[in-house]
This record gives sequence, structure tokens and C-alpha cells, in this order.
Amino acid sequence: MSHSHLLALAAAILILVSSGHGSAYCLTRTCDPTTSQCEFQGICNVSGKQLFWPNSCVSFDVQKDGSQKLYISYDMLHTVVTDAFTQWLKADCGNGTHPSIQIADYGAVDCAKPEYNQTQPNANIITFHDASPWPHPNAVDTLALTTVYFDGNTGAIYDANVEINSAQYSFEIGNAMGAAPDLNGVLTHELGHFLGLSHTDDPSATMFGSYMPGMETIKQDDVNGICASLPPDRVTASNDCTPRHGFSGECSKPQAGCCATAVGRDASTNQTFGLVALGLGLYGWRGRRRFSRPRAR
Repeated sequence: MSHSHLLALAAAILILVSSGHGSAYCLTRTCDPTTSQCEFQGICNVSGKQLFWPNSCVSFDVQKDGSQKLYISYDMLHTVVTDAFTQWLKADCGNGTHPSIQIADYGAVDCAKPEYNQTQPNANIITFHDASPWPHPNAVDTLALTTVYFDGNTGAIYDANVEINSAQYSFEIGNAMGAAPDLNGVLTHELGHFLGLSHTDDPSATMFGSYMPGMETIKQDDVNGICASLPPDRVTASNDCTPRHGFSGECSKPQAGCCATAVGRDASTNQTFGLVALGLGLYGWRGRRRFSRPRAR
């Protein structure tokens, strides 16, 4: 399918510094500032529909190979992912309530590339990208990238995938002040994007656009954001955790007469949709420490 069918690509891999105005969380929106005139309040895009998961449950899958380059196994990555999700799910939205989302672990999968399939089953994948080159823009500044596919008319999220840039960077696990960025902090940030959050200008927050030690623990700005993105009292479509068009841990296979991976329209509903790519930058960390390969744990 040609690029003309692409509705929205917001490559929001921001290298942010603290600004003079008040810090506040930002929600991800359907308006694409690369193709449209979107309204901003501070650094927050406030045009278009808010992105949201329509159901009260969403599944995730960790790619089975981990990172052979960094000697990080599936089990190690899986533990980091589940710990990161727990940070967001336990956020206190007041009166003992929490964000209106549950997470279902669909297990190890073979597929290691982000995609949303128009007519075939899908999976919300968390994976390393060991092979060079890193296949996305701003490779020199990107530790990880979350790609979210959504309904351009309503903001309903169809699919989300997280790639970790092991092609260029090493990562520590559970060591925020180590020689390389802490994978716990990186993935807690990326799963905030997975759940509908954009970057904040609060440098103490997990959703700050550049890596900082301590991101593995969400802060009040993050709590405010996730409770606004997934409020406890919202009405959800169902409690089904199944990915759109069903679940498969295999990558899509070409089909006659149609592209396998969606880049403009969902063939099953004929609704336009978009995608947004949100990542974690390296500003403020590059040059502070020398990266080293983490030891196997």
C-alpha cells in the first residue's frame, strides 16, 4: 500500500528540556502535527480525539528470544515488563480506585516486529531490536519506541508494540545509576505510551521525554496522567482481552490482493486509522557514563 494511504504518523521522539511553564501530563491525541495544524498547550497536543483502549482489558506478549546481543533472556525481560505494568495499574486515582484497565499476559511469541494486521490476528508485542540498523528515525537519540495504531475517527487503540533499541545501546536491569540506562525505567516509560500517555515537561516524571534515573517508579504527574487517560469510572466496551481480529504470536503473512500490515485503512470496517510513534530519548544521559554490556542475571 502506498504512503498516500497513511493517515497519521507522528514521530514524537522528543528530546526535551525543562520549560518555564508549569509541568503537566499530556495525553496522546489523534491530530498529527506533521500533517495538520494541531493546537498545543505548552508541549501538549490538545487537538483531536484522545487515544484510549476501548475495553477494560488489554493483552501483551513478550518476544521469546529476549536480546541475545545483551544476554537478556525472555524471563528477564518478562519480569521487567510485568513490574512496569504494575507501576501503572496500581496508580491511586483517589478513594482506593485505580486506572480502568487490566493486563492479560498472552505469553511468549515468535514475532519480533511491530505491525497491525488488517484482517489477520494480532499481538501487542514487547521486543528487543538487536540487528543493525535501528529501523526508525532519530536512531542516535532513541532508547526505545512504542508504535500505537488507532481509529482516526474515535481514538480507540487497535494495537500497540514496543521495541527496545539494543541495536545501539546496552541496558542495565534494576540499576538506575549503572553504566547504561535502566531497562526498568525505559520500559515503564514506554508502557505509559502503550496505555495512552504522551510526554510531559516534568523532568521528575516517568513520562519525561528523555531518560532520567528513577523512571522505574511513577510520580504524581504520571499518576494524574494515567488516571485521566483511563479513569476508574469510564464506560468500557467489554472486558475481553483478545487483540483485534484475534490473537497470533506469528508475524503476518502476505495475502493475495491485500497488504498484510495495515498502513491506512482497516479492511474489516473501512475506517481510517492512524499510527503514532512515541519514544524515549537520551538527552542528559549521553556522555555522562560509558555504556557497557550488562552481565547475565
